Amino acid sequence: MNEASLYSKYSGLQKTDAKFVVDNYLRLVKWKSHEKILDVGSGDGDVLLEILLPGLPPDFHRLVGTDVSDDMVRHARNKCKHSKVDFVPLDIATSSIPPEFYEYFDHIFSFYCLHWVPEQRRAMKNMFDMLTPGGDMLLAFLASNPIYDIYENMAKSNKWAPYMHNVKKYISPYHHSEHPENELEDILKKEGFVSHLCRVEDRTYTFPSFQILSKSVAAVNPFIKKLPDGEVDNYIQDYVKEVRKLESITVETCNNNDNEEKVHVPYKLFVVFASKVV
Repeated sequence: MNEASLYSKYSGLQKTDAKFVVDNYLRLVKWKSHEKILDVGSGDGDVLLEILLPGLPPDFHRLVGTDVSDDMVRHARNKCKHSKVDFVPLDIATSSIPPEFYEYFDHIFSFYCLHWVPEQRRAMKNMFDMLTPGGDMLLAFLASNPIYDIYENMAKSNKWAPYMHNVKKYISPYHHSEHPENELEDILKKEGFVSHLCRVEDRTYTFPSFQILSKSVAAVNPFIKKLPDGEVDNYIQDYVKEVRKLESITVETCNNNDNEEKVHVPYKLFVVFASKVV
């Protein structure tokens, strides 16, 4: 992701889905006293602090938020005032988890992170290894989204191809899958998990304007930092043109003086609840 402060301001989609999952699926978690909790891919920390933390039992022992970005970790630490919450750098696809985290956490959560991870089996193995026997995890991440179609289309253009040669790295591993639940469940089982829920939710998010959409894209688009400074605005403009081309995305003109356009984006969201058998 790009600048943490920008992401913090334009991450409405991520926060909306995190709240949806917490409101509807946190009930699956069986709590005990003084438990240790891990959040994978905490980003700027807002989802952990504003949505996950209020849903936790007050007697939890420790909550650790992680992110691969040092900038995000610093940003989250600066805003965190809770004595039992900390943020640390961690790449969930690392070849070696920190020894102190081995079978350390009773529960693992992750919201809007794992679609960024091509090494799905490695990520699942690491989470399995960090869970205590009997521990569980609740995950939410993108199975597919029109944003990936836009990435693929723009990567084919002569203008943007030099900056997007590794586009496959930034597309959900399940985007083109006909049966994403089956693929993911197979990975979970191979890594030792018992899968209690592996569901794809059909979701739609409405950006209130193309301006908000553009800011939201800039906050998470992995290719923008590779562009020459003078080309960023042109890239965003071409991105918006691609949005208008996609039949799956609906644009609605508002009846106001500004004639703003709402952008309705349908997508598929994984919700997973799995456990590590004792």
